[in-house]
Amino acid sequence: MVKGYRYALQKEALDNMIRSLIYIGVPVNNRTIMRRIMNQLLVETNAERQETLRVLLQLVVRFTPDDPGV
Repeated sequence: MVKGYRYALQKEALDNMIRSLIYIGVPVNNRTIMRRIMNQLLVETNAERQETLRVLLQLVVRFTPDDPGV
């Protein structure tokens, strides 16, 4: 794997979610992003896409700027 592309699929998914939230006028924050990821996980049928979303959710939960000390 090329350095810098480890989370390329997750980055693309996150970028699309942020654009979508902005488009529909929903505030973009960790809570709305996590909800969007979980909602997409519920309806996604493609196993590869599900894995991408699971990893993305882990990353968002792990690196939450709302947490003290981050």
